[in-house]
Parts: sequence; C-alpha cells; structure tokens
Amino acid sequence: MKTVFGLIAATAALVFSLSAWGDWNDPHVAGAREHPLLKFYPQASVAEYNYKEFDSAEMVTAYKKGGDVPAKIETLEGKLTQYHYYHKPSTAMLEIIRQYEGALKAAGFVTIVAGKGASYPGLPETNDHDAFGAFRLERNGKAVAYVQALAQEDGGSIKSLVTIMEIKGMEQKLEANADSWFDEISKSGRVAVYGINFDTGKAVLKPDSEKTLAEIKKLAAAHPQLKLNIEGHTDNVGNAAANKKLSEERAAAVKAWLTKNGAHGANFAAQGYGDTKPLADNKTEAGRAKNRRGELVKQ
Repeated sequence: MKTVFGLIAATAALVFSLSAWGDWNDPHVAGAREHPLLKFYPQASVAEYNYKEFDSAEMVTAYKKGGDVPAKIETLEGKLTQYHYYHKPSTAMLEIIRQYEGALKAAGFVTIVAGKGASYPGLPETNDHDAFGAFRLERNGKAVAYVQALAQEDGGSIKSLVTIMEIKGMEQKLEANADSWFDEISKSGRVAVYGINFDTGKAVLKPDSEKTLAEIKKLAAAHPQLKLNIEGHTDNVGNAAANKKLSEERAAAVKAWLTKNGAHGANFAAQGYGDTKPLADNKTEAGRAKNRRGELVKQ
C-alpha cells in the first residue's frame, strides 16, 4: 500500500530557525527518530517517543466556534508517531504552537485551530493557559495526514505533546484462508471476507478476486455439510437503495462464480444488505474500507 510518505515526496523538509536559540539542549530519548513531515524541535529534548506502523488516535479534525461541541474529534487510523518534548525554559507555549503552525503551513498543511486554550473552548486536555494546534494535509481533496500539538506547563517546565497521524488502511499481513474462516464460523457463526474486488459500481468480479474465491470453494469442499449465506455489504457513500441493489448483485456474482467453478450451489444463498450493517464508523476512510466487505454466515 502506498504510504503518505509517497504522496508527499515533493514536500520540502521543515526546518526551524536556530538563530534565536543559545546553546541549551538536551539529548533525545534512545530510539527517537526525526519525522519526514516535521523535524525535531530545535533546542528541545524528546523525553518520550512512540512509533507504530499502524494504530489509532483521537484527533481534532474540525473546529467551529459557538457550537455546543465546537471541536470535532475523530478516531483516525494509520501510521502514528508521537513526541513528548521538554523545551528551553524561556520558551512560551504559544510560541511553540506558532512555530509548528508556520513550519506546517510551509509544507502545505491547513490550520484547523492554533492558539491559546482560552480562545478555543472544548479542545481535548487543554485549559485556558495551554496552547493547542491542529493541522491537516490534503492531496487531491482528501486528507492524508493530521498533526496535533499541545503545549503545557509541567511542574515549572514547558512541554509539548505532538501527534502525527498519516491516514492509511491496515495492510493485511495474516492471509485469510479456508481453515481460519472455518474456525471463525465455528466460533461466531460468521466471518468477514476481504479481497473480493469488483469493477467500480458494478457486479463484475476482478481477476485478482480469484485467490479469495478459490479459498471459499476450498472451504465448501472441505465441509460439504456447511450451508452458508453469502452477504454483500457496502459503505454509506451514495444512494442507500442503489447500495443495497449493488450488494445483492455482487453477492449473487460470488455465488455464480462458486457454482460455475464446481462448488455445490445448493449450499449457498446470496443476500445484500447495502450499508445497513456497518462494522465501523463510516465517517473515516478506514471505517468505510472495513464496511466494504463480504461475509460468510452459517445458515
């Protein structure tokens, strides 16, 4: 899967000016790595560092003053990098956020919110004296990365907490197969199946679906007594009635492939549910991707 790094290859490196700083600096915690989107804050030490190839984090994705809940907070999934900095003692909290804002703006980010907590009520874990910033990077009209920064006083020290989330779906590393599906069906009565792909807006199977379809055929051959409903599910993009119809046609196309290729057709029923049974939040791309699935359900 193409990462956000590939999408931002042309983005210039972000560099803070060192001219205003003296010689004050502390070493970074062992293992801390500089991020391609945002270099280490100068004359500050990284006390904690967290990197996950795939994880989730709550991020501010929108802010509207005057509402009952002004900050929109979403749980996003993707490549996650977090830093806990301690800054030069004379550094102002607002200055930290403005430095981040300027550097990220130069790289093409837009500012969702940036300033003192007193000016932006409803921000997470932020009081009136803190400073907070949330920023979004888009490519082709789609958000591909978010950065969130919180600057606070901590026992007389100045710290900032920085979270960088690069949006992406999880790469499937555990290969789905007939045996693992049967184990899950035996436990829960159903299993979600990914890897059955269709032409956009159609019920025409793509050639790269055959590996997954062959595993369903293998499942049926190994357990001839097993009767399954083939269910089609979509995200909520588009018209609900059209989504339901498409999901029905795609489930039928899977059954037709299985029957044509030697599976016993009487062991399968095909049903489509459109967007009526989501597994995840349709407000995020990761959630929508999880909802676009087939399911094998024991009759």
